[in-house]
Amino acid sequence: MALKRTLYYGAIALAALIGVSVVVSVVTTILSLAWAIVSGIVSLAVLVGITYVLYKTGAWLFGGDDASDSVSDSLGGSLSSSASTAGTNSESRQDRLRRQYVEGQISEDEFERRIASELETEEFDDVDRKVADIEQELERER
Repeated sequence: MALKRTLYYGAIALAALIGVSVVVSVVTTILSLAWAIVSGIVSLAVLVGITYVLYKTGAWLFGGDDASDSVSDSLGGSLSSSASTAGTNSESRQDRLRRQYVEGQISEDEFERRIASELETEEFDDVDRKVADIEQELERER
């Protein structure tokens, strides 16, 4: 009778061990799968963040987005990116003049004279550019 009882308890212990082993394996597999999914999402989010930062840094270093590079003219065509960069260059010259005035490097009269000169040059450049664009359009039509 003692041998039967020992075998009975041994079988129950073995069944419990197998059951616990299966439950632990299933839980471990589910947790591993969940960890892999969370890890993938976090890695993707970090990659997107790094890409965004690199894009913004490049846009800041090289002067803006591609969408702002072309400006439509009155003929429905598109002015070259040099037209929009010319505006950027004149802005930087004006900013430089403002900085020089604020720092006391140039007087108020000198600042006003240079700004007026800059604005006159900018207006003539715009007219010259439009005339050149119209001439190019007429050349293409011929």
